[in-house]
Amino acid sequence: MKRTILIFLIGTLVFWLVLPGLAEINTSTINYLKAQTPDSWITMALVAAGETDLDLNHLEEVTGNLATDYEKTILALTAAGKDPRTFGNIDFFAQLKSFYQDNQIGSPDLLNDDFWGILALISAGESISDQIIQDSKNFILNNQNEDGGWSYAVGGASDTNDTAAAIMALLEAGVSSDDPIIIGAIDYLKSNQNEDGGFPYLPGGESDSGSDSWVISAIYKLGQNPYDWSKNDGNPVDHLKSLQREDSSFKWIASEDKGYPILTAYAVIALTQNYYPINRLHYLRIEGKNNNICDAKVKATTALDIVENGSVLCGYTYLIEETSFGLYLKKINEEEAHDLIGWLYFINYKMPVIGAAEYSLEPGDEVLWYFGEWGWLPTKLTLASQKVDPGNNLEAKVEYFEDSEWKPLAEALIYANSQIFTTDNDGEADLVINNPGVYRVYAEKSGHIRSNQVDLLVGEEISQNVGLRVEIIQPVPPAPEIAFVIDKNQIDFGRLTPGAQASDQLLIQNTGNVRIYLEGIVSGDQIFKENIILDGLGWPEFSTVINTGSEKNVLIGLTVPSSWTGLGIKEGDLTFWAISSQQ
Repeated sequence: MKRTILIFLIGTLVFWLVLPGLAEINTSTINYLKAQTPDSWITMALVAAGETDLDLNHLEEVTGNLATDYEKTILALTAAGKDPRTFGNIDFFAQLKSFYQDNQIGSPDLLNDDFWGILALISAGESISDQIIQDSKNFILNNQNEDGGWSYAVGGASDTNDTAAAIMALLEAGVSSDDPIIIGAIDYLKSNQNEDGGFPYLPGGESDSGSDSWVISAIYKLGQNPYDWSKNDGNPVDHLKSLQREDSSFKWIASEDKGYPILTAYAVIALTQNYYPINRLHYLRIEGKNNNICDAKVKATTALDIVENGSVLCGYTYLIEETSFGLYLKKINEEEAHDLIGWLYFINYKMPVIGAAEYSLEPGDEVLWYFGEWGWLPTKLTLASQKVDPGNNLEAKVEYFEDSEWKPLAEALIYANSQIFTTDNDGEADLVINNPGVYRVYAEKSGHIRSNQVDLLVGEEISQNVGLRVEIIQPVPPAPEIAFVIDKNQIDFGRLTPGAQASDQLLIQNTGNVRIYLEGIVSGDQIFKENIILDGLGWPEFSTVINTGSEKNVLIGLTVPSSWTGLGIKEGDLTFWAISSQQ
């Protein structure tokens, strides 16, 4: 009973400390999102609003082949506490890292895939010192515009949405909130705040809900209060709330009355005082007296709640007690603290001087809990390879962490199933295993914490074929047919002056027999290529999935920059293309 009460108290504290903005969101808004076709943004919004037991089947595959397609899927999975390395049909994390080229992520012509790439990789537990993270961070820094903002593309005009995303990515990658780069970005946003307190996509445009939402999230990530960003008694939060419709969805701008799921998702994240990433996974390893108890990527905010969350993944029990010094981890499984033996923790192999409940995890932090005495040192096992032929030498090295560096650990015992090897003065040993098979290898030494475990394959994989047979008696289903129709063949934005904006919407119906993944391409005059937004996003960032027999309204917006000088009639094309998205 004690454990149940303690978990309830911890959960209550997190609810009120992390999600005070829930008062801004009503039940009908959540129900509106639940009624929509699920996508990555809606999943993130529902998690931000405290929803659990969500259907995540739509995240088992990535629709599309761009870096941003993997990035938003990873962000949705980590928001829900799922590891993108193992949840889907392939390793989404590794796939995203494969987009690394020319010292940045994705296309060298785009910046938005670097913003979201940093956020996605770190959300999945990648260290901020990782080369991809640091190179992409520098790529973003080197492409800041003179006005302090960023565009979605290299050399493009700054906009508020991508500037907000850049701020969040740079903060996640370790740039300080008082760094001149960040200060310049804040100045850009403040200089483009409208008189109504809201934000436009481009300078001089009408305030819209998407821009409000992105900026509000960035403000919260900066540790500031968006209510303090006031102008003429208005602020971005109140302006965003003014764009909510009676059905609790959010429209784009005040002059229209159509609600959009994607804009509602952005708004929910902002109004619950959340920002990106919604959650982070952290590497958790728990070493008991006689065995490893947990080795997993776990969603967590503190060094104590990672133990609670890890129990679901690794299947152990635990007991947390309230003491005069605060919350205390007393027991995992049957191993209970007594005398000078107890549960102690390290962060990145260093022992903090505060309680685990008070230690807030930073991006990329690794957490190690062990059952033992104060003063035991962490160890690390490294194998030259994870595959070796029977009878061949395999170099192994064992090190311990002390004084902020790894040092060789002599006389450590390396276990490879029933075989035992001992390290020399350089912490090294040659492993020679004669029998083929898979071996779990780890190291131990008295007064030190058991090392990480490495799976070693000795010999070639062994396989056997099993014959399969089936007789198909039902008619073969028809071949996939990709087809869709759009209710309009032209959008006329009318007569606009510099600084003005207008919007319209298209209804796209999936008339084929397979689910489709859809993107848009804008061509023609530069006014369209640089300033068209689709569903609140710059058009290169837009994508959607439409189920068979379903339809989707897509918001088409155009903002004419206040500095625009080209007059006259301008023409262009918006081309939608689709591929099959069947699982």
